[in-house]
Amino acid sequence: MTGKFDAHPAQVELAKVFSSVRLLGPPMGDKVVKLVAHLFTPEEAEIAKHLPFYNPKPLEKIVRKSGRDPGLIKPILDEMARRRVIYGGDSGYSLLPLIPGMFEYLLMSGADSDWHRKYAELLNDMFSTGYMREYTSGAIPAVRNIPVQNVIEGKSRVVDADLMSEMIDRHDELAMLNVCQCRQSMHLAGHECKRATPQDGCLVFGSFAQSSVDSDSGRAVSKEEMRDIVTERWEKKLVFLTGNVSPSSPNAICTCCDCCCHFLETINNYGGKNLVAPPHYVVQVDDSLCDDCGRCSLVCNTYAHAYEDKKHYYDPAKCVGCGICVDSCKRDAIKMVENPSYKPPAKDFQRLGLKLLPTTALTGLKVKLSR
Repeated sequence: MTGKFDAHPAQVELAKVFSSVRLLGPPMGDKVVKLVAHLFTPEEAEIAKHLPFYNPKPLEKIVRKSGRDPGLIKPILDEMARRRVIYGGDSGYSLLPLIPGMFEYLLMSGADSDWHRKYAELLNDMFSTGYMREYTSGAIPAVRNIPVQNVIEGKSRVVDADLMSEMIDRHDELAMLNVCQCRQSMHLAGHECKRATPQDGCLVFGSFAQSSVDSDSGRAVSKEEMRDIVTERWEKKLVFLTGNVSPSSPNAICTCCDCCCHFLETINNYGGKNLVAPPHYVVQVDDSLCDDCGRCSLVCNTYAHAYEDKKHYYDPAKCVGCGICVDSCKRDAIKMVENPSYKPPAKDFQRLGLKLLPTTALTGLKVKLSR
């Protein structure tokens, strides 16, 4: 045991690694130690602490760094990779941040076991502490919303980046993941979604789609099938959140609900609106047409619309521009208008990373100093 933590010293040491600010890690504490102890045996933790983050390294380099016999550690590395607690592939092995990172990679296959259920319980418990609030003080627009197409396609000067059809047309490789990782984690922990099912998996495009199919994490779909899936997800009142890059870039789309999605949880409860790019279109409510029916509040995933004492209230600061509420209004009291704060997405993830680097570094420094 190490100090106050009921875990092996190697597991505690690895928990400290996962708590790193540069990995968006949670503060070091009992919850993260319990999670890491569930994910890694003491023997696995001794080896995992020598792995790099993000960029996989071949077995030879891991052997040199750990001082272990390659014949002994390779089966252990391969077992961790099989469980998806680390990445393992032709390029080598690496660690992934707890969330986002390992969370998605571990659950996207749709696997369900007692071990996965305990993982979901521990992960959700750790995330619900709200530690992500530490990372949302600065404007880091890494994510953008793709609005319901029929509520914006008739607008003048509409840009291609806002159209889901444009994203589908730009790619030949399309896929749907086996599950939505957030809904899967909540399902494994005993909670059922009010809008969709775990099998309503994330949508992936380009090389992301091919890699998900190759790893048995998803299945390939045609352009026509993807259009049908998109329509179905909008009908389920889900919010489309994706990387803030152009439609031509490989990407993934999470179709999110307010009762399961950890990113929407961050937006709604932990200041995560700073992580979402200002949308091209935002909602405008005509109070003279509104009859206070409350339908819009039932479909709004970010609680921009509220219904209290038989009265409708709208808070534009909470709106992400999804447009779901427009279709719900029977009196045409809600419409989408151009947002003067809108900026086009980056061309690709490399350019997006460079654009966000200064604010990201400053935010990370603030978090580190506060701890």
